[in-house]
Amino acid sequence: MYFTVATAIAVLAATGAFAVPADPSNRKDNDDKNPNLNIFPQPANYERWAICKGQITTRRFPNLQAPTSEGGCVRYYQGIDMTGIVTELHLLARDGINSACDCIAACLNRPATCTNWVFKHAFVDDDDGKRSCTLYSSPNLPTGVTLVYDTARSSGFMPLPQGNKQAGALVPLTTLDGTMPDKFGVSGFMVQDENHHQYC
Repeated sequence: MYFTVATAIAVLAATGAFAVPADPSNRKDNDDKNPNLNIFPQPANYERWAICKGQITTRRFPNLQAPTSEGGCVRYYQGIDMTGIVTELHLLARDGINSACDCIAACLNRPATCTNWVFKHAFVDDDDGKRSCTLYSSPNLPTGVTLVYDTARSSGFMPLPQGNKQAGALVPLTTLDGTMPDKFGVSGFMVQDENHHQYC
């Protein structure tokens, strides 16, 4: 059987093979009323959960996506370290890190290499007993995942301290002494979308 292009198009059109997209305005209105889809809090509630308001602002970071100019970040985890181990960059008090807000700012200033951060006691020799900041490009992996990297074709990261393997693990708590939980330790995400908008 032989079909011309015109015949094939006619057949496809008649059978409905060309899907017609729904009117986006109707879809948006219907989605807004659907409690299974519209699960997000109102922008006014952002401020209740945001940390570093007045420091991580849209004036300081013009691409920051926050409902008010006061800014702040809501993608954080108090008391746990959800960061990974790839491309770690340690910043100490002498580097200007005196709070979690300084740590978040350091990540926002490095969108090409940082997607997550942690402010905690890292127990390194030169941190003078203070909490420090570590920036990463990947988060903690789940326990059932281990990644091995092709270092020959990778760029932007140094070899991992434990060798060329990132093994998943339970997310560690931030601690004051290695065992006692530190409720002021905190970690979180920062991402930049294809329009260069930043979220934290």
